[in-house]
Amino acid sequence: MVSTVSNEIVDYLFSVTYNQQTNYDALANSALSRGIDRYSKEDYSGAVKEFRRAIGLSPYSQNTTKTYDLMAQSLLKLDKAPEAITAYNQAIKLNPKNDTYHLNLGNIYFSQNRNEEAFAQYKLAARLNPSSTTNLYSLGQSAMKLGQYQVAEQSFKSVARLLPGDANVALALGQNYRKMGNYSEAVNQLNIAISRKKDFGDAYLELGLAYADLKELDKANEQAAALGEIDPTLQAELNDQLYTLQLPKIRLAYNIDGFVSSYGPGTKVSNLDSSLATKGASKDFTMHFLFDKEMDATSVSSPFNWSISRALSGNSWGEYNWGLPIPSTDATISPMPVGIVYNQELLTADVTFRIEQNATGDATLDPSHINFKFFGTDAYGNAMDLSADEYSGISLVV
Repeated sequence: MVSTVSNEIVDYLFSVTYNQQTNYDALANSALSRGIDRYSKEDYSGAVKEFRRAIGLSPYSQNTTKTYDLMAQSLLKLDKAPEAITAYNQAIKLNPKNDTYHLNLGNIYFSQNRNEEAFAQYKLAARLNPSSTTNLYSLGQSAMKLGQYQVAEQSFKSVARLLPGDANVALALGQNYRKMGNYSEAVNQLNIAISRKKDFGDAYLELGLAYADLKELDKANEQAAALGEIDPTLQAELNDQLYTLQLPKIRLAYNIDGFVSSYGPGTKVSNLDSSLATKGASKDFTMHFLFDKEMDATSVSSPFNWSISRALSGNSWGEYNWGLPIPSTDATISPMPVGIVYNQELLTADVTFRIEQNATGDATLDPSHINFKFFGTDAYGNAMDLSADEYSGISLVV
């Protein structure tokens, strides 16, 4: 025999359940209100407790997803990002089409350098709301960080269509083009950014770096000068960057122990040092070089990165012995240093080389056209500036 429940009992049970849920909803709304009040007073721990209470009382209320959002924001204020991530994931389960929750979750991942996860959330946010400039801009920034420059370009261009004339979008495009290696277009976009916002320090910084990438250091330095009146901190940052990129130079060079590089052709080597009056004798001399920036110590100290030679034909400062035939009495000079001491603090190199007297004791030399050339790199891997990578007594630094 099958028992039945009367309609009256069903109605009664529904009424009781409905009234209970109504009470729970009212209590949840009250907790939510208290949580918002505590949040506004910067009592974030208290706010979290109230938001948790609201969710527990009415987990399927129409306010629940908003409550998760507020709780996540409170947790972020308390530096509890993992719990905030959990809160947003719960909110997304209840309301997966809310693009703001995906955006906010992406922001947390982005701040933690969880770049793939951030990109995935920004992509969902942009798909759900493709008219949101915030969604598109965040997607572009995330894509750029991942090296997905084509995606970033399209995202920023979409923002530009929605916000024509926005300086920040032009900056973002300029940054992205620079990362792509399209330096000319980067310069174009960054100039547009500056034309829209005259005191846009970040744009001047990026423009200076783009000019540096193009090896137009004079223009890069112009941006650094402009930053001096806008943002000295950014100016210092750009100058530091330009320092690492500029090609190293020999600033000056001079002898320190008797090798008179100004002496001309036919100089007797015995005039350089009396010990060389002896047949077959040899003498070590030292040239002192000053660089204009920090150099790679190993590179400077390697004798294979230096050459010591007679100036050749075509040198704008003249050929060895002024192009006249080299006499048979010409002394032997070491083609590489016999010793190098680099002082990283002073940016100096003492380069020691050897001159040998001949067997007849009448060797001569043209010290003014002995050429010292350096082929190494600075501390940042830059090769020498070819306009200042060698020295001779007649040319000084060239």
